[in-house]
Amino acid sequence: MGAAGAEGIVSVRAVTSVEGVAGLADEWRQLWQACNGRRTPFLSFEWAQAWLRYVGPTHPPHVIVAELNGSPVGIVPLVLAPCRIGRCGFDVLETLGGQSCNSIALVAPGKASDVADADAIALVAPGRTREVADAVTGHLLDAFMHGGLRLRLGLVPSSAPFLEALSDSLAARAPGVRLSCRPVSTAPYVPLTAFWDDYLQSLGRRRRKVLGRAQRQLDRTFHSQDVRWLHGEEVEAGLTDLFRLHEARWAGVGIRGLFNLEASRLFHLDVAREFDRLGWLDLSALTLDGRTVSVHLAVVLDGCAYMLRSGRDPALAEFSIGHLHELRLFRAWIAAGLAEADFLRGAEPYKFYWTRTYRTYVELVATGGRGSRVVSPRVVRAWVWLAKFAAARHSPRELVAYLALRRRESRERRLMGVASGGGRHREAPRA
Repeated sequence: MGAAGAEGIVSVRAVTSVEGVAGLADEWRQLWQACNGRRTPFLSFEWAQAWLRYVGPTHPPHVIVAELNGSPVGIVPLVLAPCRIGRCGFDVLETLGGQSCNSIALVAPGKASDVADADAIALVAPGRTREVADAVTGHLLDAFMHGGLRLRLGLVPSSAPFLEALSDSLAARAPGVRLSCRPVSTAPYVPLTAFWDDYLQSLGRRRRKVLGRAQRQLDRTFHSQDVRWLHGEEVEAGLTDLFRLHEARWAGVGIRGLFNLEASRLFHLDVAREFDRLGWLDLSALTLDGRTVSVHLAVVLDGCAYMLRSGRDPALAEFSIGHLHELRLFRAWIAAGLAEADFLRGAEPYKFYWTRTYRTYVELVATGGRGSRVVSPRVVRAWVWLAKFAAARHSPRELVAYLALRRRESRERRLMGVASGGGRHREAPRA
């Protein structure tokens, strides 16, 4: 199926094998270049290819390619995710890369999971949003009405134009499809000023005092402090330190960390190398007296720093090591002329020490079928959570630790004067 545009018919095709996605490299990168300023690292071919390499066998790709006159104008990277308990359950068509192999089932329904993909669901050429959305809707109609399709697009900025266009198109052209779109997470971000002194003043007197005291304590205790940016052959060693520090922090609270799984470690190493080759990688390590105590993995693209992963030595919490490392990063990014530092999903309290500005992420669930085959979006959401909870096999001790952590975070946010949704709600679309 396709959608008529002013210059012809936008046709669509689905690529449903890992090998087929690899064959899209040239088309994907061609569209990527056309979307300068309207893209995120999580929509790059390199991100999708690495994700499928480690998750693809259990999550077959369903990448929708929209073309106009033989040229790509839209790519919607999706996968078919199994959501089953024993022999019961169903498959869900969902965002590729939307899960990051963490212990995601610890997250209660309606809360954000620990994800890598954090911003958009489609790479769309400028001016083609409505046409691509209509064409994608046409492609999905048969699957909705005859196959009982369940579509789940998670962690999308509520202001994303493609999400709105797709929702409108589904509602208009598929009255038998049941739609539900609701907020599931926040994503704090730091608008970076043109000058460092301006940003420092924006932190407020109390915050500057706390940071200054931590820095003086660090100066008295350690002889040398150094932040190094790692590239080339140093990337693997830097990520090994990141994995170690990240896992140590989570082990300290009794929860398995993201890098407990080998697939997650290999995935992050793969994409870090690719992003380093492309010039996007911002991997930094803070060392004290020659010992690495904090590592930040970020990706810099189109004037924005995406703060992807971090790890810090829990034994040095009294020195606010993580905060002092981040302060140095903000200064470097301001000097480089970046406009924003994006903390990505989640309302963790430490993010609101730097900013009260955030985006709201939503989840779109659409279901279809004939008669009794129609399952409500609410049932799909609940079953997806239950299936992932069962697959993760968390111990009772780990569940107790997680609930205790969430209570502490909630209490800290209340003391800071921010709700779980954050502070000043300022949407800044990046679709």
